[in-house]
Amino acid sequence: MGSTAQSCQSLAARLADNLLKAWLTGDTAGLHDELEHSAAIPAETRDAGEQERRWLLQAVARRMMQFPNELDSLSQSPQMELCIRLLWHMAPKD
Repeated sequence: MGSTAQSCQSLAARLADNLLKAWLTGDTAGLHDELEHSAAIPAETRDAGEQERRWLLQAVARRMMQFPNELDSLSQSPQMELCIRLLWHMAPKD
């Protein structure tokens, strides 16, 4: 019973993973698309944990969008580093 729930990735986890992949590969256009998508996802869901993950993802995406000059490179600014660490935490673990 628990394995089925664990094997299903949450929407927030998948979107966090997509953001990280776009950022790490330097896909600037893809990153901007993923940021817009992540910032706009509906947070409402029946699962309270997933709802919190979606709120966090929205906040991280919106924060990253405030630093457009830092999106084009592997920035080491404290703001961007915090956002990336949060995304790593949210992304699915293999």
